[in-house]
Amino acid sequence: MEKITADMKIAEVIRRCPATVDVLLGRGCPDMRRGFFSLMARLMSVRNAARMHRLALGPLLDDLNHAAQGAAAPRLQA
Repeated sequence: MEKITADMKIAEVIRRCPATVDVLLGRGCPDMRRGFFSLMARLMSVRNAARMHRLALGPLLDDLNHAAQGAAAPRLQA
């Protein structure tokens, strides 16, 4: 997956990498896959979500990208 940026829409981030939902929920964001919040996710950028939920943008982007990279990495069989 391409690097997640502050200008990407939340819905796009979640669609491309579902593992990012755990990052958002862990930071106190509502579940943006359901109800009214799913509409907001299509309109709201990562930057705006961070501002709305009073989250530091840099660490949020780091965590989202880390989750996206982890989900994209192949798992090694033991």
